[in-house]
This record gives sequence, structure tokens and C-alpha cells, in this order.
Amino acid sequence: MSEAYSDAAFMAAETHRPDDVPAGTPLTSLAEKRTNAGLRLLNNRLPDDFPHQVDRGTAGDALTQIALGEAIRRTVRNQRGSTVAEALRLGATWDQVAAALDTTLLAAVDDLRVWAEGQRTLYHRLLAQNPDNRIGLNDDGYHEVMLHVADGVERAADASDTHAEQAPRLRSVLAAAPMVDTVGELRALLEQLPDEMPLQLDDHHRALPDEKNQVHTVHPSLVAVVSGLATEAESKQPGLMLTQVYVPFPAEQEEQAAVATRDDLPAYGELPRAAHYLERGELRPGLKDIAGVLQEVAHLVGEVAADFAEDEDGSALRVEAKRITHSAERIGKLAGEVEAAE
Repeated sequence: MSEAYSDAAFMAAETHRPDDVPAGTPLTSLAEKRTNAGLRLLNNRLPDDFPHQVDRGTAGDALTQIALGEAIRRTVRNQRGSTVAEALRLGATWDQVAAALDTTLLAAVDDLRVWAEGQRTLYHRLLAQNPDNRIGLNDDGYHEVMLHVADGVERAADASDTHAEQAPRLRSVLAAAPMVDTVGELRALLEQLPDEMPLQLDDHHRALPDEKNQVHTVHPSLVAVVSGLATEAESKQPGLMLTQVYVPFPAEQEEQAAVATRDDLPAYGELPRAAHYLERGELRPGLKDIAGVLQEVAHLVGEVAADFAEDEDGSALRVEAKRITHSAERIGKLAGEVEAAE
């Protein structure tokens, strides 16, 4: 537990953990002590025959720098909500706040909303313990902050309309780059897109089923990204999706691009590909992939895991592996016989 703050005591004390910092320590004191430790570490770069007496850094100084850096980060993060609210109260615009945070307008608004709700909850919890509590946000303070949040939501909605107007241009930019095979090509594409555009990665590689000769590429596409989900600040904006795709090889670039841009390609891996087929009612290929997954599970359980287990446990795992193998065989057989319901 941190003790009451005393500047002299703090400067003299060992600080090797963020929790070593007493409550109420000013940021200026944290920065000063961290700077002093850093200067001593810099002295270690001086030659051994340096003509003047200097204090050289120790492992303790390095730990102090690390611990105080983390303490400063936590302090600044804890103060961010109140500082953003104060900036807005003093006349700063939401665009200026978002720029200061180096984030999107909607993300800045949602961050303040989460902070305000947490502070109101804190206030009422402490109020139940102490009727003189002044920590957190009372109802009036919460209402004032939420007025700023509502204004930010409205401005974010206007920005969303602007994003929608940009969509045709963004689609044409991405259509001109159906495949991105090098870092240079990706950089050239990103230079044509807004810096704040959300980026998502497809969870799975995509590939033509049963195509033996394929080569890896990356297909960029435009998707709708929801921000502030299930909140008053919820909105959609265009986002960039990067999908890893296997395309035919050798083949003309136009043929490869035609495959890369298909939105019906199943996943390359057996389990997600099985889900792709089964969710569409394509039972035979889906069950075939499920059988393959179970065979792999049986191998991992009966050979890999069992080899690391004690004798009795290993034997039990091998028995379970045989059961999984039998299930795989039965499902594989059904895959060739089952018919989908009309």
C-alpha cells in the first residue's frame, strides 16, 4: 500500500515497481526522478578514464526508469477522461480532441462515455459509504459530460455521412488493386486511402477447393465497420479488409484476380471450410472436412499428447483417440451417403 506523498522521501526511496509510487505524487516529481535515473544511465556511456567525477547508472536506475515510465502512463491514462471533459468544457472541439488523442472522433467520444459511466458508478458506490463523498461524477456532472458525448455522437454521424460519400471512390481504388503481392503494392494502396480508415484481417485463408496448384496472394476489399456497437454512438463506416487467398498457378493475372475477388471462396483450413459448407446446407463436402478434422484430432490426442502423458493417462488418451478415429470413419462414410433436406 502506498503511503502519503512526501517529495523528499519519494526522491530518496527505491522505486522499482509502479506500486512503489505514493498516492498523490505529482507527475512533475515522477518525471524528475525518472530523468535523474536516466542521466545516470547515460553516464555509463562515458569512457572509463573520463576526467570528471560522475554518478554512473545501476540496474536499480534502469528498473526505476521502467517502473516510473509505467506509473506515468497509468497516471496520464487515469486522468485522460477528466482532461478531455475539461477541454470540451473550455471550448475545445471534438475534432481537436480526437486529433490530440490521435484517434477517430467516434473512438474519442466512446472513450469519454465509458469514463463518465465509470465515474458515476464510482460516485454512487462511495456515496453509499460516505455521505460527504466528492469522488467521481455526481448526477449533475454526469449529465454535463453526456451533453458533450451527445454532441460528439452527432458530429460522428455527420462524419459517417462523409464516409458514405467517399465509398464510390474507395471502391474504385480497391477495384484497381485486386491482388497485393508486395509491401510496395500495399503501401501504394494505403497512400490512396484515409489514414483513419479501419483495418480488418480475414480470420482465414481462402482457396479454391480441390485446386492443387495455387499461389498465395492478398486481396483487399471494402467492408462496413461498426463502431460504438450497442451504444448511442453506434455508426458504420467503410473499412479495409485484407484477405489471404490462394489463386491458380500458373495462370494469367486476370484469371488469378478473378479468383481473388470471389466472395464465395471457402476457407483453406478444414474446420472453417466445413462450417462454410454446412452453414449453406452442403452436407457432403462439409461432413468430409469434419471427418478430416477428427482424424487430425485423433492423431494429436493419441500420438502427440499421449507421448507426453504418464503411462496410465497415455493409455486412456490412446483409447479416446481410437474412439475419435471411429467417429471420423463413420462421419466420412455418411458424407458419401447423406442427402440434404428439401
